[in-house]
Parts: sequence; C-alpha cells; structure tokens
Amino acid sequence: MDIQLIFDRGKECGIEDMEVYMVKNSSMNINIYEGNLEGYSIAEENTLSIRGIYKGKMGYSYTEKIEEDSIDELLGNLIQYAESNEKEYIEVLAEPKEQYKDAKEKNDKLSKYTEEEKIDFLKSIEKEALNFDKRISIVENCSYEEYTNSVFIKNTKGLELEDKYSIGILNLSVVAKDGEDVQTGYSYMVIDDLSDEYKNTLVRDAVSDGINMLKATTIASGNYEIILRNNVVANLFNSMSRVFLGDVVQRNLSMMKGKIGEKVGSDLLNIVEDPLLNNGMISRTFDDEGNPTFSKYIIEKGILKTFLHNTKTAEKEGLESTGNGFRISHKGSIGVLPTNMYIEKGDSTLEDMIDSMDMGIMITDIQGLHAGINPTSGDFSLSSSGFLIEKGQISKPICQITIAGNFYDLLVNITAIGNDTKFSFPMMNYFGSPSIKLNSLTVAGN
Repeated sequence: MDIQLIFDRGKECGIEDMEVYMVKNSSMNINIYEGNLEGYSIAEENTLSIRGIYKGKMGYSYTEKIEEDSIDELLGNLIQYAESNEKEYIEVLAEPKEQYKDAKEKNDKLSKYTEEEKIDFLKSIEKEALNFDKRISIVENCSYEEYTNSVFIKNTKGLELEDKYSIGILNLSVVAKDGEDVQTGYSYMVIDDLSDEYKNTLVRDAVSDGINMLKATTIASGNYEIILRNNVVANLFNSMSRVFLGDVVQRNLSMMKGKIGEKVGSDLLNIVEDPLLNNGMISRTFDDEGNPTFSKYIIEKGILKTFLHNTKTAEKEGLESTGNGFRISHKGSIGVLPTNMYIEKGDSTLEDMIDSMDMGIMITDIQGLHAGINPTSGDFSLSSSGFLIEKGQISKPICQITIAGNFYDLLVNITAIGNDTKFSFPMMNYFGSPSIKLNSLTVAGN
C-alpha cells in the first residue's frame, strides 16, 4: 500500500499529523507424538494501523486488508474515533531521534533448517526423553513453535523505522510412573539453533522433574527457610511485573508508588529490563511510539530506580519515555508494556544454597498464579511442590503444600541469588531469574 497516499488523503480530510504502523507476523507449529507428526501448521498475518490528530483529538484505525481501496474506510474510522475521544491527553507523534541503537547482529540460525530437519529434531527429543529413564511411560507433548515479527513505523514528521525479530520455543512434557504413582514433568526453552545442548538440557529438566517427584508426600505446616528454584521465581515475578509499569503505578495499583530512590529489596537484588536481550521474547530498537529502547535497571542493589513509561505516563512525572510504549495488538491504542525483564545472576550455585540449609524447602513448581496472587497488595497463596532439605541434603519430594507470603516482603528477604537463570514461558511478558533463597515463607501442608 502506498503510505504517502494515506498521508495525502488524510490531509485532504483534515487530519493533521499521521502515522502508519505495519506489522507482519508469521508462525510455525510442529507437534510430535509417538514418533509421528501429529500436527503441523503455518500462519501469516499482515496488519496496518494508523493514528492521527483530527480537530485536536487522536484517532485510531486498523485493517487486515492492506489494499488501496480500504484507505477511505481507514480514514473514516480514524475520524469517528477522534470525534468520540474524550481523553484530555493529546498524544504527540514522535520525531526522528539520534539515540536509536543499531540492532544487534541477528544470527538467524533457525532459518537455515528445513521443516523436515525441525521435525526430525523433535522426534529425537521425544526418543531421548523416553530412553532417559525406564519410569518415563509416555511423552505427552513434544512441540516446536517459531515466530517471526517485523514492525514498520512511518509518520508525517519524518520518522521511519523498521525492526525484525524471531524466536523458537521447544516444549516437552513427560509422564513418570512407578507402580500406581504418576507424576508429570515439563520444561520449555527459547532457542536460536537446533543444538544437542538445548535438547539435552530440555530432556534432563523435564524428565528429572517427573521422576524426582515420584513418591512425594506432604509435610507439617510451619515457617520454613525457602529456596525458590529459578523457574518458580521467573513465573512469580512475571505475574507481578505489572507493579513496575508507569500506568499501573499512576492508577494506584502498585505498592511501589512513591518509592523511587528508596530501598525496596535486598542489597543483592538487581532487576533489569532489556529490549535488546539475546534470545529475548521481544527484541526491539524502538517502541511502538517510535521512541528508542535501551537497557535499564528497575531495581539496583535493592533501590527502586525507575518505572517503565510510554510518552504519556512519562510526561505526567516530568520524565522522558523509557521506550516502553507498546500496543497489545494492532487493534489497540498504545499502553505501557515491558520487553525482557530479569534478575541479574548472583554468586551462589543452587548446590550452595541447598548445602547452607539445616531444615528448609526447595520449591520447584507453583500452580494457580492467576487466582492465588493479588497483583496490587502482593499477597500470594500458591499450591506448590518441591523437596524437603535436611542438613544440607535433599531428603524427599513433597507435594500438596501451599506457600503463602507477600511479594514486597519477599524482595527484602532475599538472602542469596543463584547463577542458574531460567525465563518464564514467553507470552505477553517475559521474566528471567536465577534461583533465590529466602529467610522464610509460610508453608501449609494438606
């Protein structure tokens, strides 16, 4: 579609500054079951959104039909949106800036493999998982997802930007069985190559979580010294990452409000947001407003340094945007979203943390994050499983327990941070963390 034609017709209709936002998404999904290809699908989506100022108000419009005969309808919808827009804040389109970082060299190793090679790689994962231990009775899910996203922005102020990023995701779920006792193990991994290293790690993690939980029992209720394994921390912090978003803070939905520059966590705690992270879920050199992105500390040595902002929320605080103005979809307006967040690695190993415990628990899985956590107060109560630790040794697997506490208290009570980073499953948010050790959490046995 001729973008200049959109701008020209928009000007004729009385629309002032205008911006075109184009996204191209492609995906591939492969599923293997019992050595056979069970599912294979590919999809591609091209969308176009425009926004512009009409009579002093911002209007939005979008289409999946990227053809010239849809321009008039697009502009008409934008005008209708602007006429009904009662928001006092007037969005301003970005002008070109000098601070844009060059995108990192993207080693798109996945594109060199054929679909058949990716299918064969999945088959080898399933086979290795089944052969890893005789107690693995079945591989429930062995799948591969691949996503490529490209973003293009151009406006009437001379801004023109383009970015592209890709990720591959492996999923493996196994069932371990010993007599009548049945347990499941699951692991996932964001990858940039079909390497044996990725395969071996994926299989080991999924199978170990299944077989190690066989014969698990509950324990007595009480307050225990706690290790939260990396995957648990990643998923918990992922669910709470909204408390660092400028719009959430300004709506009084975060207990972090008013604490910039204050101590909110352990001296060991450093939380980073990095849009340019290798193998990140979102790798962007600019946000959906056209502002440059950059790596930043949210918490550094326990001190809250910044919230994440788009242009609107930043202006309310007298600040510059942090490059976090993103749309959830092409149909929506621009809000505040994180890209890749993570807790920086510490000096401890997981083995060090276990060895330091006289009596405690290592939590390896949590359930019910959507229902069991209050994202405003930070209170949580989560069904969990893991291992009892006695005198520096893992003594037995435990299940049917509930851990309870408060996210904000947890930040302060971190006594050790590991060096074994794992990320949450890549969805809307993406958070990575090493394992961490806490003074205590309340544990309820069933």
